[in-house]
Amino acid sequence: VVLVSALAYAPVTIKLTAITFVVSLVLGTIIATIRYYKVPVLSQIFAVFVTVYLGLPTMVAILLYNIIFMTCYADVANVLHITVPISEVDPIIIGYFVLILGTSCSVSESVRGAFRGIDKVQFEAGYSIGLGKFKTLTRVIYPQMVPILLPGLQNSLIGLLKASNLVSAISVIEIMTGALLPSLLYYSYLEGYVAAALVYWLIGIGIEVIGYLR
Repeated sequence: VVLVSALAYAPVTIKLTAITFVVSLVLGTIIATIRYYKVPVLSQIFAVFVTVYLGLPTMVAILLYNIIFMTCYADVANVLHITVPISEVDPIIIGYFVLILGTSCSVSESVRGAFRGIDKVQFEAGYSIGLGKFKTLTRVIYPQMVPILLPGLQNSLIGLLKASNLVSAISVIEIMTGALLPSLLYYSYLEGYVAAALVYWLIGIGIEVIGYLR
């Protein structure tokens, strides 16, 4: 029963992990590129933000942003003429926001490391054939960074999967919470935690297998 309940909420965790990872990959790459090219002002802002944010525990961030959201929602809704009451706002939005911020910072550091693994001759080769900075990045540099990034991104994805269960702190029902729902009826929590662990392991193994197929 607990395993079935855990599997029933697996799509919530998978969707949360997948969407967060894709958005974070895009944002992290943009942040890393801006910092690599030392874009005035923006590179300094992102450098400080990444350094500070990476030191913030995910659970603390989730609870902090949830309190801010609950406190400020009414005022913001009035200004923006939003008629949806706070009781109807899905708290998973906070989960997405927190996980995307944290993962984007982590991914940006991986991408910055990958930049260092590309020989500067490759940049010069792109410029020499008439490509601008953007086309050199998209056609020459980024494709060469993929093999360097894959192992780190795979680890980041698995780490994100494990961190996704923290959204249960703001009443989002995912794998772990779903597995514990039947346990609340029988006060037998061991089976619930074991079932949740099994489902996380299965998803994690799936990610590992896909990684080996690269």
